[in-house]
Amino acid sequence: MIGEAPDQETRGNQPFSDLLWRMWRIRLLDLFCGAGGMAAGFKDTSFEITGVDKSETAGATFETNGYGAFVKSDLSRDIIHGDYDVVIGGPPCKPWSLVNTTRRGVMHRDYRLLTRFFRHIESNVPQAFLMENVPPLMNAEVFRRLTRRLSARFGYSIESSVITYSDYGAPIRRHRLIVFGVRDGEAAVFFRELSRRKRNAATVKDAIWHLRKKTKDEVPDHTWPDLKTINRYLPYYQSGKFGWYILKWDSPSPSFGNIMKTYILHPDSFNGASPRVISIREALLIMGFPEQFRFSPGLGLGERYQLVADSVSPVFSHVAAQILKGIITE
Repeated sequence: MIGEAPDQETRGNQPFSDLLWRMWRIRLLDLFCGAGGMAAGFKDTSFEITGVDKSETAGATFETNGYGAFVKSDLSRDIIHGDYDVVIGGPPCKPWSLVNTTRRGVMHRDYRLLTRFFRHIESNVPQAFLMENVPPLMNAEVFRRLTRRLSARFGYSIESSVITYSDYGAPIRRHRLIVFGVRDGEAAVFFRELSRRKRNAATVKDAIWHLRKKTKDEVPDHTWPDLKTINRYLPYYQSGKFGWYILKWDSPSPSFGNIMKTYILHPDSFNGASPRVISIREALLIMGFPEQFRFSPGLGLGERYQLVADSVSPVFSHVAAQILKGIITE
């Protein structure tokens, strides 16, 4: 366990604790890191991050944004060992996603990756861990078994809860299962603190209004596919079925997947403007990424949209990072 935070003394105009904090740097392992949605929130909260993913394109984007070191590794086979204080990550959620109507559960090729995440906790025994996934996972027997094992063998206090990104200021209403575990502490503290940090949601207008008059490709990643068939699907948009949305300016966005597959439309569509899907830049900002975020060069439309869809909202991860930092240093 990292030692107690130093007393608040000053050296000139700078708190002495800030000087010591720069020397401490909490060592963090980010599994299945993707483009860095989880890491983005931890980057500015004094964590020294190592991201791991089997995707080179995800890793290049992770490093392009300065989130930390990147290790290319197939986590279905490899175990990353190191002196890590914290392990975070979001194992692929398709085996438990309600949107996935084909191969689910044990039949899905990604099923065993959940176990691999917990195997990393057992191998590294960090002070704390944080995992993100879809809400249905909470009822899966494999999840219950893995968390019971961690508690019994390694003494972790583990709690889980379903949160909504928009409750923490993000402009998207995506529901996610958050699992937190800590040694030598009480995991419920994390969720009590989360409940205290709720705030009003940002709206789609807050996120992308400044791009409304921008032409295609006028700013980085403000591009979208020219789909000729949108008008055919108007009944789907009127139904409210998952994945068929015309966004509203004055509210947060519903959760969405890869825009190349789910056709999430710009708020002005069918309202005095030709219908179009939201751009990659708009999807990024609605997910909560900062304006300065950039993809590594050479990625196609589908790849960039998918990296956004697979991400944790940095708005939420920043709140989680602040709470986690406080727990393991105090």
